[in-house]
Amino acid sequence: MALDPKITTLKASGTYRFEFDKSQVVSIPAEQTRLVIGFSKKGPVNTPVFVPDTAFFKQVFGDIDRNLEKKDSYFHRSCLTALERGPILALNLLRLDDNVDVVEYIKFSNAATPFGIQNNSGATAPYSGFYNQDKFWYPDTDSFLNNVGWSKTYSGNTTNNLLDFTNIGKKPISVICRKAAAENVNGFNVTVKEWYGAANVPDYLNGDSLISDFMVDVFIIDGNWGGDFTGAPAAPYGRFDADPTFQTYFDSVKGIQRKIVNADGTDTKLQEFFNEDEVDLVAQYTASLLPNFVDQLGNNLFIENLVNRDTATTGAFCTVNEKLFDEQLLDGMPGGIDLIGHNIEWFQNNGNQTDVNFLSYQDGINADYTVCEEFSSTQSVTVGGAGSITTTTSGDIEITVLGPGPEYDIFSTFAANVAGSVVGTYIQENAGTNQMVPVTNIIDTGASIIVTLSSVGTSAAAFNLALPLEYVNSADIDQNVNFFDGAALTNQIVSIKGSSMYNNYILGNLTNGDEAEYGAAFATATPNFMAFSAVSYGFIHTAAGVGSVRAISDPLYNLDSVLATAYQDSGFTALSTALDFPGITTGADFYWSSEGVAAAANCIVFQSLTGSLNQAIDIIADSTSEPLLYPNQILIASPNTDVVVGNYLVHDSGTITGHSRLTRINVVKGGQTTADYPSVPVGQTALLVECQSEIEIRSVGGVDQVELYYPVDDWISYFNIFTLDGFSLRSGYSVPDGSNDRQNEILNDTLSGTNLRKALTDRDIINFRYVVDTFGNGIESGSKAIYFSLCKDRKNALAIVNAPSAEDFKDSTDPKFTDITGSLSTRFISEGGDLSLNPTVRYSLPSITQGASWGCFYFPYITVRDLGRNINVVPAAYVSNNYIDKYATALPWSIVAGVRRGVVGGNGVVGLELNLDKEDREYLEPFGLNPIVFQSGTGPTIFANKTAQQTIKSALSSINCREVVIYIQDGIEAILKNYLFEFNTAQTRLEIKTLADNFLSTVQNDDGVYDFKNVMDETNNTPEVIDSNIGILDTYIEPVRGMEILVQRTTILKTGAISTGNFE
Repeated sequence: MALDPKITTLKASGTYRFEFDKSQVVSIPAEQTRLVIGFSKKGPVNTPVFVPDTAFFKQVFGDIDRNLEKKDSYFHRSCLTALERGPILALNLLRLDDNVDVVEYIKFSNAATPFGIQNNSGATAPYSGFYNQDKFWYPDTDSFLNNVGWSKTYSGNTTNNLLDFTNIGKKPISVICRKAAAENVNGFNVTVKEWYGAANVPDYLNGDSLISDFMVDVFIIDGNWGGDFTGAPAAPYGRFDADPTFQTYFDSVKGIQRKIVNADGTDTKLQEFFNEDEVDLVAQYTASLLPNFVDQLGNNLFIENLVNRDTATTGAFCTVNEKLFDEQLLDGMPGGIDLIGHNIEWFQNNGNQTDVNFLSYQDGINADYTVCEEFSSTQSVTVGGAGSITTTTSGDIEITVLGPGPEYDIFSTFAANVAGSVVGTYIQENAGTNQMVPVTNIIDTGASIIVTLSSVGTSAAAFNLALPLEYVNSADIDQNVNFFDGAALTNQIVSIKGSSMYNNYILGNLTNGDEAEYGAAFATATPNFMAFSAVSYGFIHTAAGVGSVRAISDPLYNLDSVLATAYQDSGFTALSTALDFPGITTGADFYWSSEGVAAAANCIVFQSLTGSLNQAIDIIADSTSEPLLYPNQILIASPNTDVVVGNYLVHDSGTITGHSRLTRINVVKGGQTTADYPSVPVGQTALLVECQSEIEIRSVGGVDQVELYYPVDDWISYFNIFTLDGFSLRSGYSVPDGSNDRQNEILNDTLSGTNLRKALTDRDIINFRYVVDTFGNGIESGSKAIYFSLCKDRKNALAIVNAPSAEDFKDSTDPKFTDITGSLSTRFISEGGDLSLNPTVRYSLPSITQGASWGCFYFPYITVRDLGRNINVVPAAYVSNNYIDKYATALPWSIVAGVRRGVVGGNGVVGLELNLDKEDREYLEPFGLNPIVFQSGTGPTIFANKTAQQTIKSALSSINCREVVIYIQDGIEAILKNYLFEFNTAQTRLEIKTLADNFLSTVQNDDGVYDFKNVMDETNNTPEVIDSNIGILDTYIEPVRGMEILVQRTTILKTGAISTGNFE
């Protein structure tokens, strides 16, 4: 035998002592947590939530849902009942179909640039896609980006891939996002260079920008206050027009008014709106768009961090595409972050931008809008023998064109009109009155195309397929024309949906009071005051003149349009006759822009009230003409009320780089004279203007100028509000409906073969001791096997499961459980139904392979007092409280049954759904249902100790044996974990066996096992096992059995029989 390593270290003579303590007792705390599984319309989904008390539960999941209880779903009541004994894990299961279960999101543009113009109507994506589903579900920003599609590298079109918002809650919210107000960013009006240090400026930032340039204010409002942007309506906020309270806050086109008066320094009207009783501002944030931006106090102000920490209560969830914040400059770039308007200069000068639309900002930036005459263009096709025309029984007109062939190919380009939303194809009559008839449906069979036409106002006789048919597709309907009143062309202009005039009207760039100045010279031109209105226009113009106007046969398919009418006065009382598309000839009158430029032939210029956001300013001197000035300084004539701190001058117009940049005015100092700067004319005073960076000087007609810009936030008077409706549960798919099929769909789709299932069965990820069922139903083969297999795979949990209610059994017809009197037969329950009727389904409990010994059923339902009446509810949660109680009053493996530990109580418990007698129990117990009986003096009492494994009897047919096995396996596993990666030696094996023996001795002393044996030596750790880096401990136990049947035997003897011993 090898010497102990400690002995081999001894060198000198003498006596030595060593102490070996083999008496350690391993104390294994028993896990008592319950995982309560069910369904809730409210709260987190597909992830266990630790619930410490009832108040927290109601805040997260809501109170008892009695409507769901009518559908055999008792999650809320079960959780609240279980919480009477301590904290729980609540698991709310949600079944989803990614093709149908979608939610809205919006990709905010973050730059005042035309690239990637913001889609105000948003889009939809699968609800599940906003969650990380690797294990337990949780909202995840990377999943969000993958779900909606995102750019991982910078380009000019990535603006809308930077900041995205959605609502994963179940009630609507409305969002406003603006550049952070000055009062909210005190301390952040420092340059990037000052904040980070000149040597540490991130590559994606410009060192001269202010930190506050990247900060936004986000407002989350409960309910729907947003515009309806679907289909580009004329008045997205029109529903507020008739609201006596809120009509003063909203412009029907532009959104919510920001200020009471324009001179207000803050958004006073918006704040007034928030103070209304009907408006619930649930959250407000001032946050940075820069990833993980931290202030000087260590607070993380990144927008993701601030908004998403409240997602559980607000529903609002956002993500920032951090992949774009790399080595590429984003600050002020067309596809980056530009809340100032740096790039408007370049795009305006190059004719590419007429409006801004980012965050909650939207408005026009042009002072002038030109509308030129345009007509719809027709094409023709002769169907001939390739087709036929008929009138259907419903009265519609159908043209059938056979394929293949050129006629078939042409008809395949047609599109159906959808009244009020989609413009499709119109076909002109060629044997009638030349009306344009709308196509209403198209069926392409591959061999033929069937085109349906509206028969309103026309008939099949109006078409001759042997002659050419004129038609116009939606892409060819693009008209700005003089309005046709049915008899003549008027001095009004009408433009259809999709045209520039219509779009600018929708955006609010063209509004009542705008002017169209007309005359031979700019100085003498006569102003015409414009009125705009949305109309349904029933004519298609194919060329100039009345003879080219075609009426639309069915008014239902008229064209959404905007009508412009000119008046001689701003009060709109006297019509003007000047509004027309003039052909320009020498000496003729012109339409003039606000800068005195004549319009081209057949074009009209509208001078918008929106005005210009910039202006040119003559300068007195700059650093090239005044040596005392620096490149970031200029002198201008005093006074000038527009040149103030906070406005901007052009730093680079972008002629070389392709993107412009502004520089902020930091200092304006008045009273400068020739004594200060010789270039100031004698007798005049000047303003010294100092900017953050160099100022670009332009020479216009020999005069040096700078160009001033107002910050975008200063000149936009309204905010767009965006409503995100959130997730809507589908009652026909995700919500229990009282049927066993729906219940199984919810359970199996979430807990069978999913990552959620894998996580629940991983003992290293989550700890729980019991699984508590909250559903009813279960009349099926292998009833509710999903719970049992879950516990079996986990190997240390017991499922406490509801058997079907007595009412469910009585209502069932296949299989049937009632006798000829209509009474419930427990014999039929034990047999799986009335087998004489040859049912298609036989009721049974889970098999051994499904995990029968890992759970137990309880029957019948508990009767509780609820809202002044008695109702029957599932028993599992009430029974689970008894399991928890035993940890305080008995042992982890004590039997939960009988008067000591089996009396079922709880808030409102008054009785049982059904009183079971001895005969009933004789059927139910051997089958595997644990009966709850009403006993006089004690009340509802559990009266059995059975797992679902009853077809093949073993120790594991008793619940207490399964519980003691779980306890022992947990305890020995805890011992073994301390020896992972230790050497597989005789000494190590002996230590492990000794600890296991000591542990099992405590279990034996507490009546958990009759006897046990642990083996961990060379007999089971053979060289082959050791060489495989494996250590094996074999444990043999004899679980203590309970006295489920007590028999009292009394024998009556003759007198004296006991004393004489004459009996056995």
